[in-house]
Amino acid sequence: MGRLTAPLRFAVIGRGRMAGAMRGLIGDVGEADAEAVYIAGRNRDHAARSIAALAAGKAVLCEKPCAMSPAEAAEVIAVSQRTGLLYMEAVATPFLPAVAAALQAARSGRLGTPSRVEASFGYPLRRADHPRLFEADGGVLADRAVYPLMLALIALGPVGTMRCTVERDGDGRDVAAGFVLDHQAGGRSDLAVSFTERLDNSLRIAGDGGVVEVQPPLLTAQRLRFMDAGQPRPGRLRRRLRQNPLVRRLADLGSRGSACWHPFGANPYLHEIEHFTALHRTGRIESPIVSHARMIEVARLVEEARRA
Repeated sequence: MGRLTAPLRFAVIGRGRMAGAMRGLIGDVGEADAEAVYIAGRNRDHAARSIAALAAGKAVLCEKPCAMSPAEAAEVIAVSQRTGLLYMEAVATPFLPAVAAALQAARSGRLGTPSRVEASFGYPLRRADHPRLFEADGGVLADRAVYPLMLALIALGPVGTMRCTVERDGDGRDVAAGFVLDHQAGGRSDLAVSFTERLDNSLRIAGDGGVVEVQPPLLTAQRLRFMDAGQPRPGRLRRRLRQNPLVRRLADLGSRGSACWHPFGANPYLHEIEHFTALHRTGRIESPIVSHARMIEVARLVEEARRA
């Protein structure tokens, strides 16, 4: 696993897969000696632990979801602003080189005026293998919705209205959701997340001058594809084929060395950590990408979806 060359001194709070992964990547010193804290553990504890860390004088990188409601998110952000300390939700996807290149293409005018985002993150999992995801503070909205929602906000800006459908299991836990966002600037996003089926796991941004697609799997993406404006999205069979690990490996091999290949290097979380570290070194209290306003808006959209 890759390690940062000049890391902050992090304390990692919590247990579980992500806490373990972060300890391997950024280390884990005692809280008293830490410059920053990575908050993992139970979703319901994220906001309170973030507030405690900020109050103790530590910068905070908090595992998603940053809070269980927009009111909780706003409370933590208020503490960050009052203390002048950096606070960011740990959403690594926008910092992957392939995804960052797609978002830059949208910002730069290469796609003309961006007007449509499609993004999804879903694959089936069993409750027996991931019991915490099905507990009261879990569900697909808490675990997965932030990824496509944050990308849509970065690409097309704030949301005016949202239409959402949510599928729930027999216990009432949300296990799949689809979102249609109408953005204030006029664009539209079609997003989906699921615990029950394998989705396309890609990102597509379309404008009147072109289209860029981040090839699956979105959370560890390394390949881009640019297309002419109006070119249709791949058919169902092709979308299913490109989920195959062998097909993906062959496509990766064929893309290496080309302008479509944007590898993430030793670890897909390195770029997020490097971004957070740079913000801390320069005295910033929020990310311009995963900004406080976007964090609150994601929490608001998720809360609205829970009522659907």
